[in-house]
Amino acid sequence: MRVAMLHNRYRSGQPSGENNVVDQTADFLRKSGHVVELYAQHSDDIAQMSRKDRALLPVRSVWSLAAERDLTFRLQSARPDIVHVHNTFPLFSPSVLRSASRLDLPIVATLHNFRLMCANGVLQRDGGPCESCVGRIPWRGAVHGCYRDSKVQSLPLVAGIAVHNTLHTWQRYVTTLIAPSEFVRSRYVAAGFDADQIVVKPHAVAHSGPVREGAGEAVVFLGRLTEEKGFGDLLKAWDASLGELVVIGDGPLRAEADERARQDPSVKVLGALPWTECMAVLRSARAVVVPARSYETFGLVVIEAFAHGVPVVASRIGALAELVDDGQTGVLVAPGDPEELRKALGLLIEPATSIAFGQRARQVYLDRFTPERDLAATERIYTDAIARHAADKSGPRSPARGETSS
Repeated sequence: MRVAMLHNRYRSGQPSGENNVVDQTADFLRKSGHVVELYAQHSDDIAQMSRKDRALLPVRSVWSLAAERDLTFRLQSARPDIVHVHNTFPLFSPSVLRSASRLDLPIVATLHNFRLMCANGVLQRDGGPCESCVGRIPWRGAVHGCYRDSKVQSLPLVAGIAVHNTLHTWQRYVTTLIAPSEFVRSRYVAAGFDADQIVVKPHAVAHSGPVREGAGEAVVFLGRLTEEKGFGDLLKAWDASLGELVVIGDGPLRAEADERARQDPSVKVLGALPWTECMAVLRSARAVVVPARSYETFGLVVIEAFAHGVPVVASRIGALAELVDDGQTGVLVAPGDPEELRKALGLLIEPATSIAFGQRARQVYLDRFTPERDLAATERIYTDAIARHAADKSGPRSPARGETSS
């Protein structure tokens, strides 16, 4: 199968699970014999643009004729069997959907975030969940300056969301929308998207190395050091009686983390590390903690922990509540509750509990989140989309038309 994959890569200084998922999906497909052409734009290039081009970028992110023309030329030359769209913001824009549609190519798109309904793409405001714009004209996103805390920068994004939702751009041109979790699917359905158009396919993690032996040692936090990730709650919850806390990552709360480590020998701050080093630390963990205050669309760190046979303590919010089986593969706690978080971490001090939870977590990984299962699911989605597209040559999709997802 020939696959054209589109992705606007995030800035290199900004850790991106989406970038990793795109690269991994392309790698899985290529290793199985498929031909994958990855058409990428790079947000790093924005800094090199002229002042005029940067000023026009908000308009271009709504609909880019240049991106549409360029992709049309590329697709005419490549003639793929299917087009897989990931992130189109800000350099591609949804115009690329029309490029593929005009060439009569089936399109699937992965919903990595909530960009099609929310100005900041994460359904978040003031450090917590926000659904003010779900299923509504998203004018509140401009009023609150939800994108980069700027009303000026938020306005074109809000306008673009409103335009494309009114025109049903994604529903008309895309055969299948892929959600990484039931939670993401539910939010898009609440926003007015056709439930039958959205299929759930969780992300995978490639892991063929060693797994944890025994009960592990420290509790590990791996992620951005921010309030919305719950890192402040973790510092409030933590005390030396829980053992050792190892912190991997960087962010606005880094100074607070460093100060805590100077005062409390049980806290160790490693900062940002290469992925292989992160996994080595994770593999020796007694538990991984994910105390998010805001929605997670998936939670790759949970599956990375499971792959290594490590249980997870996570907030009962967003997709995290789907991934962690409370009392079986880890513990779920109320977001923003340091006392409950402290009690949950205390449950895993007992070695037998950590071992039992970790063994079940490892089995869940093998049953649901391996590259082999991810590849099979991707191939099924592609095959189904191609067949459905071939059965309907009458033009762009109608948002009122219901179809059955695989």
